[in-house]
Amino acid sequence: MFKGRASTRKTIAFLQPISRWHSDQRGQGLLEWTVALPLFLLLCAGITFYAWTWWNQVSAAAAIHDGVYIAAIKRGDMGAGYGRIREMLNVSVGSFSDQYSIRLTQSGGMRSVSGEISNPQSVKLPFLGRRLFNIRASSFQRAERFYGGPPQGWW
Repeated sequence: MFKGRASTRKTIAFLQPISRWHSDQRGQGLLEWTVALPLFLLLCAGITFYAWTWWNQVSAAAAIHDGVYIAAIKRGDMGAGYGRIREMLNVSVGSFSDQYSIRLTQSGGMRSVSGEISNPQSVKLPFLGRRLFNIRASSFQRAERFYGGPPQGWW
């Protein structure tokens, strides 16, 4: 029995420094900051990335709508439409606008102008690729100042 008490005292003596180290709170703030900072930065990067993608989508949609509208009211002047689209994209996204692909089409029989804009090169994320973040928009406008009869070939 005496031997058991001695080993218990040795065990307790061995655990006292560990117990003091476990209850010591010095450096806890540094450890929490080290763990929380990367998570916070990842959250901020995700919010920034989403905002940039959203801004590009909204800018592209507004630019294609205005460009198609200008081409439609100017009786199919595609140059004016392209100019307006480029102007709006340069103002909103800067030199990033050079990556956009723009296509305007005039339909004489339908008396309309349609347009599409896309940027498949917008963002490439590791393991996710580019498919999730393609910027695409389209618009359709009837030509203005025309006689409202049926288009050619409908009768």
